[in-house]
Amino acid sequence: MASACATFIPLVPAGAPAAAPPPACPSKNTTASCRRRRAVPCKAAAGGGRGGGDDGRLWLPRRDVLSALTGVAAGLAGYQGLASAAGEDKCPRGDKVTDKLVQCTDPNTNFPCPPPTPIPVVDFRPERRVRRVRRPVHLLDRECQEKYREAVAKMRALPASHPLSFAAQAAIHQAYCDGHYRYDPAAKNRPFDVHFSWIFAPWHRMYIYFYERALGQLIGDDTFALPYWNWDAPAGMVVPPLFRDSFDNPLCNRYREQRRLDKLVDLDLGFLDPGATLIPFNGPHDKKYEEAVNKNLCTVYQQQIRGGKGARCFLGERFCSNIEDADEGCQGTLERMAHTAMHAWVGRTPPEGAPCNADTGGVLGHDGNYHCENDMGFLGSAGRDPLFYSHHANVDRMWHLWSTKLGGEGFKDPEWLDASFVFYDDVANPRPVRIRFRDVLDTRSLGYTYDAESEADLPWLRCRLTSLVPHGKGSAPRPAPRKAEPAFPVTLRRSRVVEVPAVPVPAKQPGQQRVLVIRGIEYDPSAQNKFDVAINVPTDQALKVGPENYEYAGSFAVVPSSKAGGGTLQGKLALPIDEVLADIEADGDSAVDVVIVPRTGGEIKLKLCPTIQNQNL
Repeated sequence: MASACATFIPLVPAGAPAAAPPPACPSKNTTASCRRRRAVPCKAAAGGGRGGGDDGRLWLPRRDVLSALTGVAAGLAGYQGLASAAGEDKCPRGDKVTDKLVQCTDPNTNFPCPPPTPIPVVDFRPERRVRRVRRPVHLLDRECQEKYREAVAKMRALPASHPLSFAAQAAIHQAYCDGHYRYDPAAKNRPFDVHFSWIFAPWHRMYIYFYERALGQLIGDDTFALPYWNWDAPAGMVVPPLFRDSFDNPLCNRYREQRRLDKLVDLDLGFLDPGATLIPFNGPHDKKYEEAVNKNLCTVYQQQIRGGKGARCFLGERFCSNIEDADEGCQGTLERMAHTAMHAWVGRTPPEGAPCNADTGGVLGHDGNYHCENDMGFLGSAGRDPLFYSHHANVDRMWHLWSTKLGGEGFKDPEWLDASFVFYDDVANPRPVRIRFRDVLDTRSLGYTYDAESEADLPWLRCRLTSLVPHGKGSAPRPAPRKAEPAFPVTLRRSRVVEVPAVPVPAKQPGQQRVLVIRGIEYDPSAQNKFDVAINVPTDQALKVGPENYEYAGSFAVVPSSKAGGGTLQGKLALPIDEVLADIEADGDSAVDVVIVPRTGGEIKLKLCPTIQNQNL
């Protein structure tokens, strides 16, 4: 938190004489137009190292949502005990977690905890052959579209008390992602969530798998496959019409941002800027349209390849609760990029000039407050929208492509491989099934795969990045920063660029990659939060940087959720930058300028200066 006696220091004029790089960590808050800077005293040195009824309440199913995360500790981004710092392994082993330690202890009677089930839990058995092929929603023929509608309609018709009803499926995500579960309530009593760590991808694969099986069982078709929203291809960069038809359509949801449904999606969250222009999907394919498509493709390229180097950067860092000061969750690119953008794209925009409450369509969160980004734009209600499941089918496909076509390797840690959750299977005779992460690493063990046609042509592989500004020989030298006093913590404001000059760059070590780490990111989890990070970009050009540029290092973004105890959360960002350094001809430099570009209006505080460290892949 910022000091109560923080002062502000004027900007150094642009033409001031150069000085040696500062030994500490100054910060320059700059608007691109007026080039002003403010700073607050630094108090910490740089460290190393988240369908009920129409009343807005979400129903929690009568089911056993016990979690036996063998060898894994529970936590959440912004809660104590999550992840380790890059370059410093504070959490070499996770704690053993069983259903006795992970409990729903919610005192709020509006969100009842599920009672224990008397039905014995059975272990998952891999499917013997692949029966289901997931295909893009926009390419489904009429027969497959009707099967999908029929299956979801029958799931919606199940009584709410049925553990495989649509209401129950929505409540599963609510329970695990909006603060209903605690880790070790008798001792550590920490919130439990399946986001913001290496838990994210395998948990959602399990969740979608049992949802898909239930749909097939409801229509008596064991070949039924959940279609995916193909937002990573130009033809799929719009909310699929199958979900938009409002006439007697079980796939429709009224809690969506209607003005965006027929527009070209924005995978980089640029639409959160009040001045952003929405581009019609079926409009003229002019220069703006082509640039927007290219930006989307480059966003996926950054997510899958450039920023997805190694399991820690792609899947997120380890889930840990045995370290008292490890209170920062660290998402992988799979979670914080296109996944987060499409949640926000479909979710509603909160009403202007009116309070968010039941009358304005808000949903009541675990924190007792109403949230109007629902349904998709709020973690507690996202599962109420049928589009959520096809969206996450494509997120799952992104992991599948990373693991197969792109050669990515997951974690070898037994704490990850042996982590397990329990889900219900078999609509006719529901039974709880324990399934482990090692069971879901190959989709063929789950009886499904993805269509070969889309895999044969991945347009984002052809993304070609460009330089925002010249670098290297012949380029204008960057102004050398003046020596300044340390200036962190700092509060981010939309369009006020923060430059951290002369961040030391270590020599690359064998078998490791250099990672830019920002720790101590304090933010309001109920708000939309995003900032971009770039390297060696002049502050007067920084607002133009994006995933299509060489200088772009990555971004921080989260899907809104309930406030933890009514307060802020704390996160961490880790960005692989070896390719960035090479492309901007700074690979041999001893220091670089890190530029932070706030993209949203919510208050985000950075407690610590960015650092660059070597990290194991």
